[in-house]
Formats: sequence, C-alpha cells, structure tokens
Amino acid sequence: MKKKLALLLSALMVLGALAGCGAKNGPTAGQPEKTANTTSAGYSTDGSVIFDKDGVTVTTAGLDADPTSTDGEPIIWVDVRNAGAQDVYLGVTDGSVNGVVTEVLLVSFEEENGEYIGASYLGGQTIPAGDSARYALGYYGTNVPGIDLSQLGELEFCFTTSEDEYTWYDYKSEPVVITVDASIPAPDITALGTVAVDDDRMTLVVGDQDYDDWFGPMVYVYMLNKSDKFIGVSADSAELDGVACDYLLGGLAAAPGKAAAAFLSFDGEARELKGFENMTLNLTRYEGANSEEVDLNNGAVLDPITMQYPPQIWGAYENGGLSFEVQPKYNDHITVETPANDPDGILFAVSETASMEAGGYEGAGWLFSIGSVSEKKLHEMLGNDMSGAEVFAKGGDESYYIYYHPTDVRYERATVEEMTRDQAQWTTLCEWAENVPMNLAEKNGLESKSFSNTDVDIYLARAAWLDGVNATLSTTEYGPVEVKGVDGTPYAEYVMHGFFDRIDDAEAPDGEYVVLNFPDDDVRLDFFFAPDNYVRVTSGGSETLYQAVWWDDDISNAGAMQGWYYAVAEAAGVKPRDDSLLDYCGLWYEKIAGRGQIQCAASVAPGKVRIAASWPDSAALMNEWEMVATLEDDKLVYENGYWALKEYDESGEGWIQDESYEESGYFYLNGSGELCWHDDRAERDGDSEFISAG
Repeated sequence: MKKKLALLLSALMVLGALAGCGAKNGPTAGQPEKTANTTSAGYSTDGSVIFDKDGVTVTTAGLDADPTSTDGEPIIWVDVRNAGAQDVYLGVTDGSVNGVVTEVLLVSFEEENGEYIGASYLGGQTIPAGDSARYALGYYGTNVPGIDLSQLGELEFCFTTSEDEYTWYDYKSEPVVITVDASIPAPDITALGTVAVDDDRMTLVVGDQDYDDWFGPMVYVYMLNKSDKFIGVSADSAELDGVACDYLLGGLAAAPGKAAAAFLSFDGEARELKGFENMTLNLTRYEGANSEEVDLNNGAVLDPITMQYPPQIWGAYENGGLSFEVQPKYNDHITVETPANDPDGILFAVSETASMEAGGYEGAGWLFSIGSVSEKKLHEMLGNDMSGAEVFAKGGDESYYIYYHPTDVRYERATVEEMTRDQAQWTTLCEWAENVPMNLAEKNGLESKSFSNTDVDIYLARAAWLDGVNATLSTTEYGPVEVKGVDGTPYAEYVMHGFFDRIDDAEAPDGEYVVLNFPDDDVRLDFFFAPDNYVRVTSGGSETLYQAVWWDDDISNAGAMQGWYYAVAEAAGVKPRDDSLLDYCGLWYEKIAGRGQIQCAASVAPGKVRIAASWPDSAALMNEWEMVATLEDDKLVYENGYWALKEYDESGEGWIQDESYEESGYFYLNGSGELCWHDDRAERDGDSEFISAG
C-alpha cells in the first residue's frame, strides 16, 4: 500500500449550496434555540476576545497568510482555551466574507521541525478540557467570476458548541464580525450579468456561461438577499437549446443583507453539450427565520428565466494522433501552432496572441508546448536537468508526452497601463495552461505518467539508461559491482516512482545502505534501509538528504536497490544465482473448479513476490487480493495484504462493497508441486490448492 510523507488537506466548497440549509419548519427535540440575526460589535484581528462561554475563550492573535498554501489565502490566528472540565467541540458556521456567503473554517496546523507541513481544514475542532492551543480562522474563496475574496474586508460567522463533532450543536452564538479592512466594499452583483429577478425580497443575477471538463456546461448565478429573512433559491429545471437536463447541481442561500454566488451545472444529455445559445431556467424561492427553519415544502415558484448567449466557438486542433480542444474563453486569446514532423517532437505550441504581437521576438507570450518523444529519448532526458519539461502521459505505442513550459515570464504589452489592464487575462491563461496536460491525457485515453527530476532521479536514470556511464552498486556483502549486463529499468522506475523531497533539517539515519557510485563525477547515492526511505547524495564532498514522498510499506527503495545490486552481481558472477522463487512464479488456478486464480511475480526486492488473486462469490461479486509475500522457511508469508469485495456490472465496471488492509497468511508448495494457500481469515477445512497454468 502507498503512504504519503505529508498530506496537505484541501477544502472543496461550493458557495451557497442549498443542500446545507436544512429543511426544518422549526427546532425539534435535541436542537438548540436559534438566536436572532443580531450582530456582536465589530472586533479586530489581534487581541479581541470573540467568544467566551462555559470556560471556552477565543482570542484573535493576528492576520497572516495560510503557511501551507502556495496561494497564501488570508487567515486570522486565534488562541483557544478551554478552562472547563469537559471537552468541547467548537465549530464555526453561517460565514460570510465581504458580505458574500462562504465557508469559514477553524484550521488546525501540523508542525514538524519548526515548519508547517499540513493542516486540518474543518468546520470545527475538539478542544480538550484544560487545553490551550493556537488555531486559525480561514476561508478558501470561490472561483465564481466577479467575486474576489483575496482580501478580507469584513469576516462574519457564528460559533457553535456541542459534545463532539457528531452531535447537533447545542449552542449557537450571535454573529461575530471581525473588521479587517473597512475600505473593502461588498461586490456589486448587478454588474456581473443580467438582472433576472429584482423585487422587495431579492436581486438575482444570471451571469456568464462556462464549461468544465467534469461538470460540462455551467452558468454562474448571484443573489442579494434584501429581506429580513433567510432566503434559499433552488434550481428546479432547465432547458438548453431545447435539450432538457435531468438534474441541476447548485443553489443559492443567504442571510439577510448577504450575497451568495454559485454555479449551476446540468446533467443528462445537456451535460454533453459544449455550449448553448438559449437557456430557460425555472427557480423556486424559500424563506425562513434562519437557515435551519427554511421549509423546502413551501416555496414560491418564480417566473421562468430566459437567457441568450453568443455562440460558443471552440478551438479544435489535431496533430500526431492527438486532439486538442480549447474552450471559447481561452481560444479567443491564444495562437496554437501545430508543426509537422517537428525534430523535437512538438505537436502543439500555445502562446498568448497579444503578447506575441507586443513582444516582437520569438517566444513572446509562450504559455506551453506539448511534445511526443520515444522511450529512448525520454531516458536520455531523465538523465539530465529537465527544467521546463514535465512528463505527463504515456501512449499505447510506447511514446511519452511532455509538457514544456517557460521558466521565465513571457507576458508582454506595449505600455505599463496595458500590462496592468491585462494582468488578470494573463493569469487566467497561465492557470488554464497548468491543467491542460491532465485534460489532454484524459480526452485522448492516455495513461497518466510522471517523473520528478531531483539529483536522485537524474543519477538513477543515468545508471539505468545512459551509455558510457561509469557506475557501480555496492554493499558490504559482495563489494562494488559495475552496473551493466542487466536491464535496470524495473529497479530505477520503481524507486523514481516514489518522488523525492529535499530534507534540509534532518540527519541521515544509522544502519546499512546500498551505494550507487559515480566515480567519474565524484557523486554517490546512499539508499538507507531505515524505514523512512532516506537517500543521501554526496557530490564533491557536499551532502544533501532526500526522502521519498510516496513509498510501498512492503518494499523500500533500499530493497529495490538491493535487488538491482544482486542482479548485476549475479550477472558478473560475483554472487551465486538465486532461483528460490522460480517455482512460485507464474499463473495458478484453483484445483477443484478452477474458479480462483493467483498470479505470482518476483518483485524488485530480493526474496519478495507480488501476488494478485481473485475468487468469485457469484457472477457479479468478486473477491480480489493484492499482497507482497516474503520467502521464509519455504513459505511465502504476507501481512497487511489488501482484500476487496467488488461488484461488477455487465459493462465490467466494478464497485467496492467491502475491503480490508490487514489480510495475512502464507503460500507453500506441497509434495505434488501444487501451490497451497493458507488464509488466516478464511473459515475452511484445509488450505486451498492451486495448479500451475503451465
């Protein structure tokens, strides 16, 4: 199973989703009494006590940027103290930023060696009795056009408390308002599209249409609640160019005086449209004293909304067997070149048209290129610095696809005023460009593939694939052996698949390691057997420590390097050949009825076998196993194996019904050469017997 070194959690939020509003007519047993929509006095970002109840206090401790996010979303540090005798689950709800409904989170950051390496982005946190800790109030914006929450003007929310995270809250505070910058106004939603509804209850604006590779066509909508009640708006049905959608995803909900923004997406045949010119939208409005009291069974059906949009003209490009489609909002601003038989394998070269015209030099406005290379060429590239080039996919013909991008800024305009005016357009194109490889691979049915390009990866590639490289592998067991006579691909690719991070503040572990040495370059790599998968790179006497980001619990990087070492040592005649696993490897069928089958294959690590097994329960239900077994005293023993019970439909698509990561047992050969399987969890008399498929 795969393990990650540091997982940064992210919060996915659709603003104003009506599903979060509830459908209650009023408080029921076990629910709190709701507070009126009055507001506490404005607080500052530092030194204000913003909550004080039953021994739990929350004090603001300064404005900052999220230390684990590359985008640097603003957060407000808060010091939380529970002086009471009971644990309290402290939550935040009913959030808004700059007058726009959004999710506000109570964030707990994880530190290691003085650095923030991850965070828990939740609507609340358990505060143990007697505990004091620093958290953060954060929100993570929206991509809805026209709603820019990158700067905090006014942050509003309510605190809630309960026994634990699973219990409906038993207390909800009055709204808390933290003023960050009073000069930042609420957005004017009437400037973001066509005003479709404007009465004494609300203003509703229908904005641009868009397209998402997952959701298909979308429409942005905005609502300002002008009433003294909570308002929710649901999208009931829609028709796009005469095509009815089966279901709409999206909704709007806002407290009095607040705005909400969201997108509507369409299902059924409408989801397959690339765009549309005419839309008819049917909405229902619901009201309540607060979000928990909105009655979804008693709404006001609004008049149908009819909108017209300009034709959606997509860019469609083809080269080298790949098709490349570009949405209208990007296609209008780019130039796409499709060179024929390019010597570097370039299939598509994409630049911003305005920068090309303003720059007047080759490469001005260049956003990215897509190229295709052979496996041999890829191996040459991986053995060198690949700055500005990333592998993203593999084709069925053993070709690999590369995403080339500039390492400097190619944005050009004739004047400073134009540079300022069009900066948002350039940023949007750059963000789109980053997602092109993934979408291109998916649309063309390519296998996703990626490699990192640290010193560890570069030297592994050189040892495995480059001609004329003087490299040796060694341990104390057989001494140095030249890396030749063996295909190093499975070993190098296995280790490179882990990806590596440079670890500046850690020390190399004690214990044994496998050495990959390059005497001509004065470079060596030490792969430690210690469990944290460290690699020490020594170059010219200078040491750098790396750690794998992903690794297999059963086979370490050092284990794979040891397997490579044994292979070259056997090829050189330094080590006796080990055939102890040969009799186990191959395809096996269950002896009695042939229903179950086992596939055994030697792994990259010595003495270990990768095993995949399947056994049907019925025509639709299949038991499937994956495990790595180690040869111990004529038995292949496994622990922490994976088992799943999957249900398959007629098309062959499967769903997991049950699973376990704690399977254990062993395999052995009986006197007749049959493979016997002892499953510790199985309730059967005797072990299952399998015969070789030949």
